[in-house]
Amino acid sequence: MLTNQKPMDVSCQGNAVLSLIAGAIKGCVFADIVLVKKVNGKTLTVFPMVTGTNASGGSIENQDVYNVPFIQYQAGNSSVKMTPRVGDIGLVIACDKDITNVKKTKGGGPPPTQRRHSYSDAVYITAIASLNDEPTELAEFTGSGINIKSPGVVNINGMKVHPDGKLELVDGSIVDGHTHGGVVSGGSRTDPLGAA
Repeated sequence: MLTNQKPMDVSCQGNAVLSLIAGAIKGCVFADIVLVKKVNGKTLTVFPMVTGTNASGGSIENQDVYNVPFIQYQAGNSSVKMTPRVGDIGLVIACDKDITNVKKTKGGGPPPTQRRHSYSDAVYITAIASLNDEPTELAEFTGSGINIKSPGVVNINGMKVHPDGKLELVDGSIVDGHTHGGVVSGGSRTDPLGAA
């Protein structure tokens, strides 16, 4: 039987202990980089991008991981909703214990199995910026202001800001370039908005 153990692994008591620990955690998942393959409502199908190796150093092919919940910035009923997209490269962590019952009931209690650090208990944390394309839709907090950019319409409670910056009110009227009929043109100007 082939093993990954080398002579130096048992050359002293410290190395022997480290070798035992390495063997004990082999196969455990703590954090991993994955590719999002499918979005299923509030869970994902992901594929681990770094393969394992066998005793000979050959690659062990990974398999899809199903029903992985994902993080969403949320406090009570307030949220920043960004559902991961197919093709995102992101980070998962594996919970210490079996989270099956929490996923089913949203309640606490003992784990249903003794499973530890498994992909079955993974949670997708976030996409990794340096491994994905530059975003075209964003809210950027610069420290001196907030930039909001979208290639499409930004909808704020029914009021819309179009990509060219034009503002559309709930009734459909465009504020920029808005004109009133039945008014005689002249040299006077109205007071600025908000002026008393």
